[in-house]
Amino acid sequence: MKRTIAVLGTALLMAGAAQAQNQRPGADVRPFVGFGLTFGGDKLESFDFSNGTTSDVRASGLVDFRGGVDFLISGPFSGQASVGYHFDSANGTNGDYTFSRVPLELIGYVSVAPSFRLGAGLRKSLDVRVESDGAVGGFDSNFKSNTGFILEGEYFPWQRVGIKLRYVNEKFTGKDGTYRGQKFDGAHGGIYGVYYFF
Repeated sequence: MKRTIAVLGTALLMAGAAQAQNQRPGADVRPFVGFGLTFGGDKLESFDFSNGTTSDVRASGLVDFRGGVDFLISGPFSGQASVGYHFDSANGTNGDYTFSRVPLELIGYVSVAPSFRLGAGLRKSLDVRVESDGAVGGFDSNFKSNTGFILEGEYFPWQRVGIKLRYVNEKFTGKDGTYRGQKFDGAHGGIYGVYYFF
């Protein structure tokens, strides 16, 4: 009996040590800022410029700035809450067209190695809109979004720096204006750089 208890105790200590080794780096609670580039999804519009180039604006693109808080839960488990500004645009000397949204995200992670974790979570985009003016004016519209999901992996080359690869599934439906009733797939892949303050 004593031997069994000793074996179980040793196993628990080893499991605890393994979990501690796989704990993500940094402080228990740490603010962060991030920047990402995204690709994929449906095309909203395509614009031809006088210099012969073409610019497509997509429901998935293109630039995402975000900030939030990353927090340790227990052992290899951690979480992250954030708000962002995600947009794609076509800009010319005589007009501008921008598709933008403000995504809220909540993600849970499990660290599978000391410098790598996998995550899954939910995303809800607010204030989704197209704004246009000048020669490309007349497209202004508001959209509603579904609650999407996120899958991602994050690698920490340094304690305060993370590199993320992610997939997001979300959809948008026009509420008014030019795109009223139209549906767009905003699913996208992305690569992000993140700086953690602690």
